[in-house]
Formats: sequence, structure tokens, C-alpha cells
Amino acid sequence: MPPGSRRTLVTSIARAIALTALVACGSSSTVGPDAAPGTVDAGPDDWRELLAAPLGTAAPALPDVTHGLAPTGLWGTLPAPHPTNAWFENLALGTGESPVNVLPYLVKALSDRLSVCLPGRVVAENFVLSTYLDNLSLGAAEPMTGRALVAHDGLSATMRWHGATAAMQAPLVRGMAYATMAYEAATPRISSQHAITSIDTLHGRRFVVALNNGQTWILYASADLDLTRAGDVLTASAPFTGTLRAAIDPGGAAALLDAHAAAIPTGAAVSAQAKGDTARLIFDWHVTGTGDPLMMALPHQREILTDATPAALTLPTIKGDMTAVVGARWTLTEALPTITWTAPRPIDPARKAAVAAALVADRDRVPVAGDPYFFGKQAAALGRLALIGDELGDSATAATVRDHLRTALAAWLEPGTAKLVHDTTWGGIVATGAEKDPGAAFGQGYYNDHHFHYGYFLYAAAVLAKADPAWGAAHKDAVTALARDIANPSPDDPYFTVMRHKDWFDGHSWAAGVFEFADSRNQESSSEAINAWYGLALWGLATNDQRVYDLGRLLLATELRSVHAYWQVTAEHDLYGQPFSAHRVVGVVWATKVDYATFFGGNPEYIHGIQMLPFTPITEELLPKAWISQEYPALMGELAGKPPIAESWRGYVIMDHAILDPSAAWTEASALGSYDDGNSATNTLYWIATRPQ
Repeated sequence: MPPGSRRTLVTSIARAIALTALVACGSSSTVGPDAAPGTVDAGPDDWRELLAAPLGTAAPALPDVTHGLAPTGLWGTLPAPHPTNAWFENLALGTGESPVNVLPYLVKALSDRLSVCLPGRVVAENFVLSTYLDNLSLGAAEPMTGRALVAHDGLSATMRWHGATAAMQAPLVRGMAYATMAYEAATPRISSQHAITSIDTLHGRRFVVALNNGQTWILYASADLDLTRAGDVLTASAPFTGTLRAAIDPGGAAALLDAHAAAIPTGAAVSAQAKGDTARLIFDWHVTGTGDPLMMALPHQREILTDATPAALTLPTIKGDMTAVVGARWTLTEALPTITWTAPRPIDPARKAAVAAALVADRDRVPVAGDPYFFGKQAAALGRLALIGDELGDSATAATVRDHLRTALAAWLEPGTAKLVHDTTWGGIVATGAEKDPGAAFGQGYYNDHHFHYGYFLYAAAVLAKADPAWGAAHKDAVTALARDIANPSPDDPYFTVMRHKDWFDGHSWAAGVFEFADSRNQESSSEAINAWYGLALWGLATNDQRVYDLGRLLLATELRSVHAYWQVTAEHDLYGQPFSAHRVVGVVWATKVDYATFFGGNPEYIHGIQMLPFTPITEELLPKAWISQEYPALMGELAGKPPIAESWRGYVIMDHAILDPSAAWTEASALGSYDDGNSATNTLYWIATRPQ
């Protein structure tokens, strides 16, 4: 979200309901009793489970409300709490016919069939778009009277169609190399938007179908089928109980596809462990049939993927080419960030006095915003001042700032303040009244951007708890409830969905809430997602909770990897192609496209800046110099010859410049007279003064 502006939600609001179930086993970790506030005891040298247990199971100590958006039958009988930002949300929003990116395939769960597409691509100056065509559909000759989402977990969603005498069910599993339909006394019907130019046979269990768009699809049946052809429709001769799978063969992959067609993934269990500064994220694919499954991995996954064997098949997606791997388990090993409260180097002694003077001038700032987003930004900005005061040794100013912060947070976290409520329809914490108004608080009541908003709260609360453990203990349940809202790791929490925003497969988060978009899910501000998981890690650090600290760091590490892969563009790392890639940054990553834009305007400083703010010590990890050395000149080129930008944004542009030239940035910062409400003169000077010289 930008300084001083409101996000415009251009969307049709639909009704949805669902349940996420990330399956993991093990027990939660503990922290040594002698750990000092603001530190964690590393504990025994073994792997600590991160996703096995909930962060809490008590009801939020907030008033209960019902939501203004009721679920529809597309979500079947799944009980609350419901996912609100999942990759598969479009399956049950609106008509349920908007596309979902399973990767590598886009699919639509239409009223009578599953439509499958290996998307094309259109590259323009300000967007890259996946094009959808009905390449191949798996349906039935019998009429279907309804459909619903019947199951899902961290890496899959299952849709079921039913008729009077027949039914069919499709497991949609991330990275699936084949689309699968399970038939129950239903007559398979295969169709395409394209003309079928040839089929090798109409009898048997394997069929090679060539289309006039140049694609070749291979169909695999679990039992013999007799097909009849009528134009571009293939229909079985009788009702069938079994599975039919379809996979595209881009050329030369037929033998590989044949070898693994009998291993059908139907879902997955996601687990994670940490040891020291290393974590492993594990996908255990649930497989029926025989053999090892053939799956497709994204570029960012291939960098850290073990326990799977590469195979000779690549397919294009909006996120670059996916490559095939064979195996029922994936282990993704991540190095966990170690940056905590301060920059990894001290303040430049020559600039320390200026930073200290700015801190004194900034110390009487107080949060005044009434909505959770801008309040959160203002509160976290105070947190930065307090931490900089700690580092400078100015305990008096740091204490004054914390007093302001303590008073401000009380209005949101103390019982009876009525700023926040517990929505029992979806299962979440929202701003009071926003659950009835999709336009209030930037759609926050409809679950847009919760991780952005509450990440700021977590950061501010961590700063208080670091210096005042008694405050942390007194407010632990209230703050942890916000953490549970955005980062609940377990289906055993009865009040919050599992990982509301995090997509373990894509690696990054989704922000869009229960709004239907034709381009499916989206996330704009990658940096505010980073801030959310940084705030969670610091909350664990401040409260001596090793598991929360490591959980935050795992979320942070995976988000960073995907941001570097899918938001940041260099000449050496270009997934999108010219002319789009000349901008060097993506403004909004959607499931089916990327935009050089924001929801609040197209100014270059908005698009670049929203991928950077807020500047904190973890920004070291977010903004590598190798990227900035290409991004900053691109931004300057787009700003050249235009009117001066607002100082609120100018401050962030200067901080961006400081990564390349701290001396020039220091001079530029001296001319600033105002700052974004999530920033300050103190923080700007501190950032510049802690850059490598």
C-alpha cells in the first residue's frame, strides 16, 4: 500500500467458503529457560518441527461477528475456518468458473467438465499475460447437476461433479504433469476448443490426440475404453468407473509420460523442520496407483530441491519453464535469515551524531490513523525509532518512544477497545465494521492484505516485548492471535485457517482475499509480505519462542527466494522478456500474469517503491546490490523529465540509491523535509549510515 493513498479494488465480489488442511506431524519446539529477552536459545542440535502444532487454540478475546459475505454451495460441506487467499480460491468464488493456475496447467472447473490449458503468453510493455484456450476438457456424457470443492490441503484442491446416476472427481495438484479425472459410473467425454486433426486409435488405454494448434496430448485410461469420434468430441461407448489422465507432450516426452502415468498424485502433506540456521520444507505427495509420480518444479524450487530425480521434460509457465522431477517426496532446503534487530554493520561514526539528532526530533511522533494498515505503518515506524535509540545508547529517547507505542497499541490490543472483531463465518480477525463493507480498510474485512497489516503490528509488538517482557507476557495472547490469523501452521487451530496467505508451492504469498479476479490470485507489495514474516520472527525472538522465531524465518526465506525470482528482473535473470523486463521490477504478480502497475497508480516510483517499503534491517536481504544496480538506473530513466515526485516517495528512492552510493544518498536525504508515515528522518539516515562504504 502506498503512502497516503487507498487501494482500489476493481473486482466482482463473490461468495466462498473452504478449509485448508496442511498435514504435518511432530511436536512443537521449546526455548531454553535461560534465554534473555530478545534472544533465543538454539536448543538441542536436532530438527525442530515447525508446522505440526498450532500457535494457540483459544478463541480470540474479541467480539464475535458474522460476515456480510455468505458462502455458496460451491464449497460443499467443508466447515469453518475457511481459506480466504488460497491459490484455488477461484474454484468457489462467483460462478466458480474463473481460471486457477495449478502450474503448469491453467484449469477451469466448469459446470460439466474440467477445462485444461497449457497457456500461451503475450508480452507487452506493461504486462505479461497467460492466454487461456480450452485445449482439452475432461467431462461426461451424463448431465451433471452440481459441483463442489470436497477436499484440499497445502498443495491440492479436489473438485467433484455429481449427477443423478454418475459422478466425477478431479484432484488438482500443484505441479501436476497430467490432469486427472476419476469417473464413477460416468461416460467419459473428451473435447477441445481446437480441431482434432488425428487420434492414433479409438480402442484401448492409451490415446494420442493431435490438435490443429500444434499440440499433442496423450490420454491414459485405467481400463480399456472404446471411443467414438464426432468432430472434435471423443465419447466412450459406455459408463466407466476408473481414471482418465491427460498430459501434453511437447515433443520427445512420450516414453517418460508413459512410464509414470499409473502414479496419480491426489494431494500432499507439507511439513517443515529447522535446525540451527537451516530449515527443510518437505512435500510428501499422496499417490494412488503404482510407481513414482512425475511432477513439475518451478525455477525457484530447482535451486534447493532434493529427494527427487530430474527428468527430460520442460513446460512453459508465467513463472518460467517448469522442469519434470520424479519422486513422491520433495525436500526444499533453505538457509534461514540471521538478521534480527539491527543492521549487520554499525552506524558510520561520522554520521552517528546526525542520526542521534534526528531521533530526538522524531521522538514525539504518535500513531493517529484509524485503519489497521496506516496505523500499523505508523506504529512500526515508532518501533524503528526505539530500536535505533537502543543502538545509539539513548535509552531515555527509546523509552519515550516506547511509551508512545505502548499507549497506541493499547487502543487495538486491550480488551474492550472494539477496534478489532472475530469473524466466525470465515474465521479471522478483521477491523470492526469492515466485515460488512468490502471497501472498508482496503478490503481488510474481506481478507485483503492481512499479512501486510498485521505484520506491522507484530513488528511493533516485538519491539515493546524486547524491552519490556512483562508487556509481552500480558499481551501475548492478543498478539499471537494476529500471528495465528496470518500464519497459523496447523489445522488443529479451530479458529484460523492454515497459512492464510502463504503459498508453499509458489513460495510467496497471495493477498487478494475473497474477491474474484479473472486473473486469479495476486500480490502487489512483496516487501510488505517480507515485513510480515520478519515481524513474526522478531515476535518469536522477543518472547523467547524458538518455534515462532524459526517459523517466521522459514516464511521469510521462502518469500525472499520467490521475490528474487518473480518480482526482481535483471539482464541475467529475465523470465518475462522484452519490452516488459526493461522496467526491472514487477508491480503485481498474479497467478496468470504480471503487471508493471499498482492498484493505486502507475507512477514508476509507486511501482518500484511498493516493492521496497518499509526499510528495516531485513531489507538487506530483500534488495541485493546486483539487482539494484540495474533497477535504480531503470527507475531514474523513467523519472527523467517528469515533475518532482512527492517527498514521501522521494525518501524511499533515496534509500534505494543508498545501496549503490551512500554518500550521494546522504546528500540527497539532507534536502528532504517530510517522510512517509511508515518512515522517518531517523530511519532514512540510519539506513544510509549503515550501508557498506
